[in-house]
Amino acid sequence: MRRASPSPSKTKTPPEPKPAPKRGTSRKAARETAGLNMSLAELEELETKAVRLENLATMLLNTPQQAFYLYDYDKQDFVLGHEHVSGLYGYKKGEIEKLKDSWFSIVHPDDLADFQEMRRRMMDQDGGDDVRVLRMRILRKQGGYEWVQTYTRPFERAADGRVISEAGMAVIITPLVEAEKALRETEARSHSLFQSNAAGVLVFDSKFHIVDANPAVCRLLGYEKKALLRLGVLDVTVPGCRTEMHRLLRQLKDKPKPSMAVDSALERKNGERLEVLAAPATLRDDQGAFQQGMLVLLNVTQQHNAQEELRREAELNKVMLDHAPVAIGLLDPDGTLLRMNAAAEKMFGYKVKDLVGTKAWKLPMIGPDEMPASRKRFEDLGRKAGTVNATFPMRTRGGGTCHVAVKTTSIAGAGGGVDHMLTSVLDITEQRKLEAEVIRVAEQEHIRIGHDLHDGVGQTLTGVASLVEALAEGLEGQNKVDAQRIHKLVQTAITETRRLSHGLSPVAVKYRGLACGLALIAETVQENFRRECVCQVDEPMPVVSQDSEIHLFRIAQEAINNAIRHGGATKMRISLRRKSPTQGIMEIRDNGRGFPAGKSGVQNEGIGLRVMEHRAHLIGGELNIQASKGRGVRVVCQFPLDHA
Repeated sequence: MRRASPSPSKTKTPPEPKPAPKRGTSRKAARETAGLNMSLAELEELETKAVRLENLATMLLNTPQQAFYLYDYDKQDFVLGHEHVSGLYGYKKGEIEKLKDSWFSIVHPDDLADFQEMRRRMMDQDGGDDVRVLRMRILRKQGGYEWVQTYTRPFERAADGRVISEAGMAVIITPLVEAEKALRETEARSHSLFQSNAAGVLVFDSKFHIVDANPAVCRLLGYEKKALLRLGVLDVTVPGCRTEMHRLLRQLKDKPKPSMAVDSALERKNGERLEVLAAPATLRDDQGAFQQGMLVLLNVTQQHNAQEELRREAELNKVMLDHAPVAIGLLDPDGTLLRMNAAAEKMFGYKVKDLVGTKAWKLPMIGPDEMPASRKRFEDLGRKAGTVNATFPMRTRGGGTCHVAVKTTSIAGAGGGVDHMLTSVLDITEQRKLEAEVIRVAEQEHIRIGHDLHDGVGQTLTGVASLVEALAEGLEGQNKVDAQRIHKLVQTAITETRRLSHGLSPVAVKYRGLACGLALIAETVQENFRRECVCQVDEPMPVVSQDSEIHLFRIAQEAINNAIRHGGATKMRISLRRKSPTQGIMEIRDNGRGFPAGKSGVQNEGIGLRVMEHRAHLIGGELNIQASKGRGVRVVCQFPLDHA
């Protein structure tokens, strides 16, 4: 009948190992056995072997984290290692045997079946004497399980094959199991990262042959994995980039620290070019020798194409900017000049390097009178997106003056705030000269027509009126009534002709000044149109040149005509006053219909309004038209005064 094994069956407590005989005792025993036909040398050799075996047993029994034992099934007791095997799990000698199921009690339930099967095979008479290895968990006395690896084999068998004794060893491998678990988890994560990575990954050997490739790089290059593993890294690199790629791979192989990511280009199976960002990495052994290399490839073809398109667009914009006939300046949100084009250099005579970093309103081209207004425009634009137009004179480096039309636009950034400001400057000096000439010629033509009406048509009509009046004196009855009616119509024609001639040829302005001319406009409105019109002029009257008087008269005349014809105004007011010792203001108000909501006077494309604005510019002034639907129109012309 087969006897239970020491682990895990109930066994008797083995006796303490007897100490080895002392060296002196061994020599006495040798002398007592001299009659056994053994030489002293042979006895000493046996003694030496016994001591070695004793030392080996002591070392095995006292090695930490492992225990060696020898169990005798006939005696049902440990011959060696009982205390060490129990102590390995925190138990004292004999404590395990007192548990309900003895050694089976401390085996993890999930490992119990494997442990029992291993015991069964070892105890089988035909099981052989091979060492059997089992990894299992053992319950510690303090709680929790300890991973151990056991090595067992039959030490002695009876003639019938029955196992008489068993030798074994148990080794604590908990740190190893935890390390293996961590390694498996790391390998699983690495495998998942490799296989599931959206970026392409190529693994290559020391000869730069591809030894592994993830699905992403197969899709990226259009190859099946088997086909890709027959190629090298340089085989999938476009010819023009192979030298640079080979240099990268050599550096990756020869240098401990990998190189930085580089831009390169690969060739797909169908021949298409693929722009990639290649990030290298290496796997080295403990001595630092190269084992494998890795390239993480990110497809940047779209980004590369977009960047190339942006580069071409930037170059085109630079060409357009530098060759544009209009002066252009780029400013930051606080109005500091960052750049200007060649046309600006040519227009004003200053080099870019002389002006960059200067506030726009402090540029040497801006006159002191214009500086406050310019500063306000730029500061307002720096706070919110929009566009501002202005027309004023600017100075050149050579001391000249040019009239310019300035358009400044603030450009909003991604966050909604102003990112930059763009200013375009158009030289309108010649345009102003032409405008002035056109207006001068038109004014002369008005005067000529006015004179012709007054001296020609007016005199003729006067003569006709005299003849009709004389004719009426000699007529009787209905004929006389008809002649008198004709005489009255001719008199009306004479009055209208005189009014037209005065309007075309402002004689009152030419000979009596602007104040009288404005008063004449108010008087004419009241007499001819039967509408209220008041004229108010400050004393002393603002002094301007005769040309300025004529232009201001024409502006007032056009504003009053617009109020009557287009606005249906019934009340109008003309005022002329000083704003400062150097500035005068003429203002015309009405109670007419105004302009549609959202439009100013200048935005309405009437030719009369544009002529008014040009006339203001010709005298160095500025015209501002304020209007709203149903609330009338306010025309304000600010102009420089003469220093009389």
